[in-house]
Amino acid sequence: MLEEAIEQARNGRAVYVVAATQAHARMLEDMGGKAAHELGIKFETAQTLGNFDWRTMRLAGANKNCVVLADHYAIEAEFSAMLEMLHRYDLKTANV
Repeated sequence: MLEEAIEQARNGRAVYVVAATQAHARMLEDMGGKAAHELGIKFETAQTLGNFDWRTMRLAGANKNCVVLADHYAIEAEFSAMLEMLHRYDLKTANV
């Protein structure tokens, strides 16, 4: 996901990465290193962004040049109950 964020930023996009917590955002920012910093990638939480819509994965009112990427841990933290339900009633297959 960080590689995608860097690639998008290099292509001139305004990039925001959604993290689960502030500490997680700082960790991702550190992992993005110098490239993420120099490209202006923003590391936030859904709460600190304020105008983030999980359904559309966009920032309300943002320029169309803006791209929002969510770290998998942020998705798991926000939607753990929904993810559990995703396959809860799937048919079990026999291991052959």
